Amino acid sequence: MAKGLLIVLSEPTAGADEDEFNRWYSEEHAPEMIDRGAAVSFRRLRASGIPLAAGIPEPATYVAVYEIEAETAEDVEAIKAQLGRTKHLSRGMSSTLDLASIRAAFYLPVD
Repeated sequence: MAKGLLIVLSEPTAGADEDEFNRWYSEEHAPEMIDRGAAVSFRRLRASGIPLAAGIPEPATYVAVYEIEAETAEDVEAIKAQLGRTKHLSRGMSSTLDLASIRAAFYLPVD
C-alpha cells in the first residue's frame, strides 16, 4: 500500500493554452509516472485563488499528488532510479509546462 507522496507544483507557460496543458499533464505525463512504476496513483488539483490568510500566498496554480510506495529514504532513492532509467519521458514534454516553475518533493510518513 502506498505510504508516501510525491508532490509537484507547476504552472503553464505564459500564454499557453491551459486546456492543452491540463490535457497533456492528466492524460500523458501523470499516467506515464504510473506506467513507469514511480507511483501507484495520482490526483491533480488547481488552486482556489482564496488565500488561507493575509500574507500567505498560494505556492502554485497546479499541484500533482502522486501516491508512492515509499516509507524510507532508500525507497525514495529506488523511485528516483526508476525514473532515471531513461533521460526523458517517452511520451515527451509539453511546451505548455513552465519547467522553471516546478517545485517538487518526496514526502514520507512521520513516525
